[in-house]
Amino acid sequence: MMEVDGMTILGYVLAVMGSVAFIPQIQTILKSKSGEGLDLVMFSIADFVTALVTSLCIKSGLDISNWAEVIVTNIQVFTIHALARYYLNQPKQLSLLFGAKLLYIAVLTVAPLSWIKIVMNCLLPVVLFERGGAVYKHYKNKSTGQLSGATLFLQWAQISGRIFTSVMSGAETDFIAPMVLQCFFGTIILGQWLLYRSAKDEKTE
Repeated sequence: MMEVDGMTILGYVLAVMGSVAFIPQIQTILKSKSGEGLDLVMFSIADFVTALVTSLCIKSGLDISNWAEVIVTNIQVFTIHALARYYLNQPKQLSLLFGAKLLYIAVLTVAPLSWIKIVMNCLLPVVLFERGGAVYKHYKNKSTGQLSGATLFLQWAQISGRIFTSVMSGAETDFIAPMVLQCFFGTIILGQWLLYRSAKDEKTE
């Protein structure tokens, strides 16, 4: 009988959280039938990064359990972006989005592992630019737009857990650093969501 330790169980829990994290955001868009207030640059970068990580895992020969969650996340992020463009009535941008996605998948398919690792090492400034820009935009608008609180919390909890399991398993610093930065900004954005939602509720009353 196979032994299952605490870290393995935590890994499965985090995988489930990562797989469903963006479902509340998709539900929010479908319910409102609007893409207003969403930072589509943020979702474009998230799409780029999760597809890149999936390709890295597959080309590195890792078991499907290591990348299934990431590819599910990638599908959800792309769905959010596509739905937003659709409800914003931007057919040209939507067509370009699908074309760019297919081209990106083709490039990742033929790109050697060494090239993908080079791009992975450049993720820190990408995360800093994207997350920092989102924080500033929310601060400037005093609103997080249509961002789902449930999605923000699930993302924050999942990335925090991933940092813990990565450190415990002895993962390389280059792999952990972008997650730490993402967790830092995720904490701030979740705080902004709570702050601006509270202020909105007070005005309503």
